[in-house]
Amino acid sequence: MKVLYFSSTGNCLYVAKRTGGECLAIPTLIEKGLDEFRDDVVGVIFPVYGLCIPPYVEEFLKKITVECKYFFAIATYGFFSGAVCRELATITTKNGRKFDYVNRIKMAENCITFADMAKQKGDSEKQQKAISEVLADVNGQKRYQRKDSFFHKLMTDNHKKNFEYPTGVGITGELNIAGSCGGCGLCARVCPTNNIVIKGSRPVFGKNCVSCGGCMQNCPQNAIHHDKEKSGARYRNPHVMTKELMLR
Repeated sequence: MKVLYFSSTGNCLYVAKRTGGECLAIPTLIEKGLDEFRDDVVGVIFPVYGLCIPPYVEEFLKKITVECKYFFAIATYGFFSGAVCRELATITTKNGRKFDYVNRIKMAENCITFADMAKQKGDSEKQQKAISEVLADVNGQKRYQRKDSFFHKLMTDNHKKNFEYPTGVGITGELNIAGSCGGCGLCARVCPTNNIVIKGSRPVFGKNCVSCGGCMQNCPQNAIHHDKEKSGARYRNPHVMTKELMLR
């Protein structure tokens, strides 16, 4: 089994590791130009951004070739998933492959402009049960597409029209660097698009941001802040170490 994942705070990486398959970080695959995947089972695990598939992940999925007997997708989300399952059902890979299984898992909310990270729990009994149930489906190669309500679809359509961040400046114009920054460069190593460089012992952002928030959440000095963050607390899945999220 090959599992292609995108994770900035470890939620998706934790689910990917729970599958027991070979875990492959989507940003690394893109950076290396790898776009063909063959195995009996291939899966994709990513977080819901806003109420949608992250544009970064959607673009990747449409460009890859997948040859397998069973192709699954799992989206993790915090507060509201929107119509992400409907969105996934419309995805077709470069060679015409569609998903055999589409589902979502509610986990800790990691959007610092929406929720206080100090209140997020990444290892509740309910979360563990939800993960186990979905992975039991995958292990049994169940054919299934979770349905989204009309309300879910309406909210996602509205979000995509009015609020979705495209790849570009993203949230970088709303970030500020505190004096506690030591220029360690960890933010650059976790950035999925290699959008951060260290100059003069400070991070400098380019124009290829996907608004994942990984730089803020993983800074060891808690030195990167958003203008609208709910608190200075940060979140990482308790089963994932920072070094596992480093991409370079």
